[in-house]
Amino acid sequence: MVSFSEPFAEPLRAAQIMIGFPHPWCICGGWAIDLFMHRVSRQHKDVDIAVRRGDQLALRSHLVAQGWALEKAVDGQLAPWPEGEFIELPVHTIWCKNPNAQPDFVEVLFNEVSDGLFSFRRGQSITRPLADAIVLGDEGIPILAPEIVLLYKANNPSHEGNRGDFEVALPHPDADRRA
Repeated sequence: MVSFSEPFAEPLRAAQIMIGFPHPWCICGGWAIDLFMHRVSRQHKDVDIAVRRGDQLALRSHLVAQGWALEKAVDGQLAPWPEGEFIELPVHTIWCKNPNAQPDFVEVLFNEVSDGLFSFRRGQSITRPLADAIVLGDEGIPILAPEIVLLYKANNPSHEGNRGDFEVALPHPDADRRA
């Protein structure tokens, strides 16, 4: 991995949070685009981490053991995520805060995965083999494939970050990923 003084210090630090987590995970959102592009294209408000929905209780235990406070985002409001509660759709976002960590905030997004297939949460007929949905960036960090990140961002194309990520990334994926 590169030094934390590098441009990718923030997602590299966030990746450190996941050390020892025994299930697939990846950086998603705008940082995934930048890691795929091997350059920082814009400012990011936070780091997003994606995990399989089925691994959420293991993730909860992993983060709580490190001192993270976890809240689920439900209908635009934050609510505690009690121990043992399995979160179902449509809830898919967890806010994670730890004033003693760097970064002190990460957002976790649950992804739908079944039988080795990643399913797009907003249209589950859109699938991708999990092996193709998570790719390894040059920095050694697993990232959500750029075409999947852009698919999620297409829900709000007027958002400046979403539009910019699309414009930066579109020319670069190979033909299979573009299709």
